[in-house]
Amino acid sequence: MRALQGNRFGVVPHEWATRLFWAIVALLLFLFGPRLVVGAEVAPFWRTDFDAALREAEQKKLPLIMHFYADWCGPCQKMEQTVFASSAVQEMLTTRFVAAKLNSEKNQRLVHRYGFEILPTDMAIDPLTGKVLVLHEGYLDQAAYVKFANQVETAFKKAHPKPLPGEEGTELGEPEPVVGLDGFSPVAITKSREWVRGSARFPWDYKGILYYMSSREELLEFRKSPETYAPKLLGCDPVILVQTDRAIAGSPDFAAFYDDELYLFKSDEQRKLFKKNPQKFTKLQQAVKVEQIDRTELR
Repeated sequence: MRALQGNRFGVVPHEWATRLFWAIVALLLFLFGPRLVVGAEVAPFWRTDFDAALREAEQKKLPLIMHFYADWCGPCQKMEQTVFASSAVQEMLTTRFVAAKLNSEKNQRLVHRYGFEILPTDMAIDPLTGKVLVLHEGYLDQAAYVKFANQVETAFKKAHPKPLPGEEGTELGEPEPVVGLDGFSPVAITKSREWVRGSARFPWDYKGILYYMSSREELLEFRKSPETYAPKLLGCDPVILVQTDRAIAGSPDFAAFYDDELYLFKSDEQRKLFKKNPQKFTKLQQAVKVEQIDRTELR
C-alpha cells in the first residue's frame, strides 16, 4: 500500500481535522471561557477571603461589600457577565469600597451568620462595628447595583459623620443601639466565666445587637466567630419561648451555660426550669430576629 500523501501544504487530512478542532476550542474559550465558569478567575478588585477583606476595610475605613454566589447559579452568572464586567462598576468597587466575592458553598458559616437564603446575595457591613448596612437577596442589574452601592455608602457615612469643629465625638442621626449583656464582654464570660465590663471602643454588631469587648484581642476573637460567644436565641429566655412562643429578653442576672453555650432567663424561676430539663429548651429550631424581641417588660 502506498503511504498516505500530504496535500500541497504538506499536511495530511487527519492533521487538518485535529488543527481545526483545537482552533475551534481555542476560539470558544476566548469568547465564552469567562462566562462558562463564574468562579474560575477572580477580577483584581475582588477579595476572596472574608477575614482578610474585613481587616483591609477596617484599615481603610471603607464599607465592606460582599457578593455571595455559586457556580451553578444562573443569575450569578448573569451578574458576572453584565454588572461586574462594567468598567464603571469595577472602578466604583475599587475606589469607594473593599469588595469581596465569596462562594456561598465554601462560606457556609457566613451564610448562616447573616441568614440569607437566595443567591446571589449582595450585602455590606460596617467594618468598624460589624453592623449590616444593606442586604439584598436576588439578581441586580447594573443600575440597581449602583443604587445598592450608593445606599451602602450613604448608610456608612451616616453611621460615621465627620464632627463639626468643637463637636468632636458627637454622632447624629443614628438611633441608640441595643446593647447585649448590659455591656459585659461575651468573650470574657464564655472563656473565663468572668463578668468583665466591655468598652464602647471595642464594639461589634451581631444580628442587630451590639456587644462590647474589653480589649482589641477580644474584639478580633468575637468578630471571627460571634456565634460562639453571643447568647443563644439573641438573649431571649428559652423557657418562655418554648412555653408561650414569645421572644422575651432575658437578663444577665439570670444566666446559665449548657454545652458551653450561654442562655439568659427572665427570672431565677425560668432558669431552674431550664436546668431540670435543658434538652427540652435547647432543641429550638426557631430563628429569632432582634425586632421580634420584647424588651418592655420590667425585670
